[in-house]
Amino acid sequence: MSSATPSRRTVMMATLGLAAASLSGCYRVSPLVGSGEDRRASATPPVTAERRSAVSTEATLAQLARAAGQAGIAAVHTGHATVLAQIDPLAGRSADTTPVIPVTPSSPASPSTVSPQLQLITAERVAGRDYLEIAGRSDDPSWTLIWASLTVFSNSVRFTGPAPELGDAYPVTVPSEPLTAARQVLLSRLNALSTGLEWGVGRLSSTDPLHATGVDRLQRVEHQKTSLRASLRAASASPTPLQPGYPMPATPSDAASTRTLWSGLERGVLAGWGRVTAAADGADRRAAMLAMTESMSFLTHYGVPLPGWPGWV
Repeated sequence: MSSATPSRRTVMMATLGLAAASLSGCYRVSPLVGSGEDRRASATPPVTAERRSAVSTEATLAQLARAAGQAGIAAVHTGHATVLAQIDPLAGRSADTTPVIPVTPSSPASPSTVSPQLQLITAERVAGRDYLEIAGRSDDPSWTLIWASLTVFSNSVRFTGPAPELGDAYPVTVPSEPLTAARQVLLSRLNALSTGLEWGVGRLSSTDPLHATGVDRLQRVEHQKTSLRASLRAASASPTPLQPGYPMPATPSDAASTRTLWSGLERGVLAGWGRVTAAADGADRRAAMLAMTESMSFLTHYGVPLPGWPGWV
């Protein structure tokens, strides 16, 4: 495939501001409109039974992770517990972290014939299911995204690849948004990702394992785009088009640069699904959370550390 040939492979990038940032690994995109750091909750969030339970769960997961020798996972769960236990979990990175909920495990660690690794991964998946249910019934977009983020993290924990990192993204108050608007933004990011995938796949050897990964992801993305377009048309909206004529920010030259490009674009899609999660309800919200987990699985496959708050950037 010649890089000079005009096609769908030369679209969408300039409009999304992905230029050097995509290839440097610094691609940043808010899950919702606005910077986040300037938004604060109008009132201190209440200390609910769900918050108390989640603090205990995260403290327990941190304890299990330390026992399993997983320091990175333990640090992230400790960070989760800190945010959930503080006065305002939506106060961003400059929050007062004074706890208003005791950060203690649900029960002391006890001897077991089950390996620490199996204990941890089992507890992670149970927590993921619990958080999924809480997110499903949340009526606040900010808290919906918190619970969705916790769901994705617990469902994505693995013992291979780079250790998870808490990172510099924290939950903040986000505004309500029409589901149609959120879907339009997501579609634009999926358009960008499909373009980048096509570029990378076209330049990788068919024997490179990353080639098969790209083909797989491209098929999934095309299916998601088809579904989104149908949903938008059903809502009497015109789907965001795939714009012709925009050059790629750079040409992937090898597997390493392709991973970097795809990772940057995939982060945008992950945040886009987070945006839809916060705007949706019912089955649409659950489907969006599952899509967040799928997007995160590709990011970790590209060697990106699992972030402490997936979907928040």
